[in-house]
Amino acid sequence: MTGLFETTELNGMKIKNRFVRSATYEAMAGLDGTVQDQLCGYMDELSRGEVGLIITGHAHVTREGQAGPRQMGIYSDAMIDGLKRITSIVHQNGGVIAVQLAHAGQHGIGTDKYAAFGPSDTFEAGVKKASAMTADDIKRTVIAFGDAAERAVESGFDGIQIHAAHGYMLGQFLSSH
Repeated sequence: MTGLFETTELNGMKIKNRFVRSATYEAMAGLDGTVQDQLCGYMDELSRGEVGLIITGHAHVTREGQAGPRQMGIYSDAMIDGLKRITSIVHQNGGVIAVQLAHAGQHGIGTDKYAAFGPSDTFEAGVKKASAMTADDIKRTVIAFGDAAERAVESGFDGIQIHAAHGYMLGQFLSSH
């Protein structure tokens, strides 16, 4: 029987214990999703607190895929330096870190420039909240997930998790609800 405090290995990643911090919305990034000092401090605290594997909060892969204010993003190469700050902090403390890639789809917070979209039009009380994706929108979103994964590798993340639950983009394609 293996104890919680014993080291373990997961797909080649050596983890100092079996404690995993699941992805949780931190709301500590900039309004555009850039890494801020508050988020770095939080990751420092988590990794110093002996969490073996940290999974970041859901990082939006496109601007229209943002689910909430101050959600961390991974949609631009300009974000890599900030993301490297997070991975460096966790690694310096002996931790392992994975990034969760996400797209809110129809539940995106949406702005005039970055309107929410998903598999179909969405209406609430007769008001259109999200538009149906075109074939080009779908292709761009698939590419955005791939580009975000490349940014994650370049930023030093040890793993990648894909968010496909809670009614976000990928789950929207699987359910009529």
